Amino acid sequence: MSNMRAVSSASAWTPSLSRTAAAPMDASDLADAPVSSPSAIVALSDNIGPSAAKAASDPGHAPPLQWERASRDAVSALMANNFAAGASAGRFKGLGAALLDQVRGGVTQLSQTAQRSAGGVQAGTYAALAGGVSGALHGMGDDRFSLGITTRSGVEVKLSLDSDGDALGVQLTASGALSDEETHALGQLSKAFQQAIDGMAQDPPQLRLGGLMQFDAKQLASVELRAQVGLNTTPPSVQTLSFQADAMQRKVAFSGAAGSLDVKVDASKAASLGGPEQQARAMKSYMRQFDQAATRGHADGALMSLFKETFSTLHSPVGEAARLSTGGTTPGKWALAAEDRAMLTGLADFSAKVVQTPKMDNPMRLSEQDAFSYEVGQATSLGGRSYDERSIAQQQSASLSASFHMPLVAGTTLRLTGQPESQNYTYHQIDDTASSLASIAYQDGKLAKASLEQSSSQNTRVQRYEMGKLKSDLASPSVNSLTRDLVAALGPYQAGQAQLNQEQKAQQRTQMLSALNDQVFLTATAGR
Repeated sequence: MSNMRAVSSASAWTPSLSRTAAAPMDASDLADAPVSSPSAIVALSDNIGPSAAKAASDPGHAPPLQWERASRDAVSALMANNFAAGASAGRFKGLGAALLDQVRGGVTQLSQTAQRSAGGVQAGTYAALAGGVSGALHGMGDDRFSLGITTRSGVEVKLSLDSDGDALGVQLTASGALSDEETHALGQLSKAFQQAIDGMAQDPPQLRLGGLMQFDAKQLASVELRAQVGLNTTPPSVQTLSFQADAMQRKVAFSGAAGSLDVKVDASKAASLGGPEQQARAMKSYMRQFDQAATRGHADGALMSLFKETFSTLHSPVGEAARLSTGGTTPGKWALAAEDRAMLTGLADFSAKVVQTPKMDNPMRLSEQDAFSYEVGQATSLGGRSYDERSIAQQQSASLSASFHMPLVAGTTLRLTGQPESQNYTYHQIDDTASSLASIAYQDGKLAKASLEQSSSQNTRVQRYEMGKLKSDLASPSVNSLTRDLVAALGPYQAGQAQLNQEQKAQQRTQMLSALNDQVFLTATAGR
């Protein structure tokens, strides 16, 4: 049986100091403490208080740090070293990894806050420097990250990092005892946690969540990350992130200055998941669709890159879902035949949406917004009383709504002002939809239905203005549809096979099913 690590109290965890009580606690005092190597220097907001700003500009006369708890641990040492950076960017450098590394070392309770002492506090007043901070910053910082992990045994481990003006705080708690295996699994996520922090802090941000997706599903049940980072915009704004993952579902919601995205992946219908090769084809098809939508709607490149990265990351296999995606089944269901899988994308069901922050760049017509919104989804249903009576349906859908201004002369820069001389442009409005429905059903073990229905509509409206006056207003609707009966194509007997041996027939059928699978993916131009 695995050894269990008992949850220690905060006071029992804190080691005694080997310095006099009157000595202030700062980076120099913690130089001998082991410090985790920082993974990157991040670029968070510069929202710092006056004391920290003064310290950054004149580190030689910086006021001493006040601490929630006197300690010589690696996390406190790193906090002291990072604090000199002033801005929250440097303050989180390597701190997430260092905090989670404490779990690897057996620490299950930790709380620390560093704060520049207020004016008038003397450096030799130990009571004001150690134990003089309440720790109320935890979970309340202007810039903050929190990581919540639940183990298979039900233990909840929570970590938080907060930066607010003149203060920096970290906290680690565990609701119960951790086994050696759980401790090891948690420690393996320290690098991934820091990567997520560093990515969120970049400009433009990156959602580096792949590492957190690869948690040990045998020991850990779920991982949840939340973040808020201040932005140096006018007016000031924040970017936020919410990430959740377990063996059956993954979710990401992000909001920033450029826009927002929301992606949810449902891996609970494991029977419909395809193998790695089929999923790779499906992912390539969707990436191509996203690029086409971004080009047609003139989307923000960085925001769409973030959307594509998130969509791809959340579809990567994790834990038990990785095994199931190779052909396993869920309890009470059955393995699908090769003909069934050829009718499906192979991806887990999902819903995904990206919305660009609208811009009103034409002061003469504020109703003309530069905007972009794209939504795409997939839903699969598996029914029937038995394998011989099974039915499968998979619905894919997408919608694009966009509007943007273009100069009348290609290659020139459009600068719209309140003067008629600047009002020479075309205003484009895009409204597109696409859908696909694949259906297959069996009766008495025989294929009774197999069909593919696809439709798409593209609507474009272009208004042309010269010297601020409307010169033309053209609408270009386009509707396409396609319906295919695939019973004959999926049947066991095919023409032209009389001269083939069994191995050749099997190879030909595999190629035919692969070619059919390439046609089930959603397309914005169905029937063309």
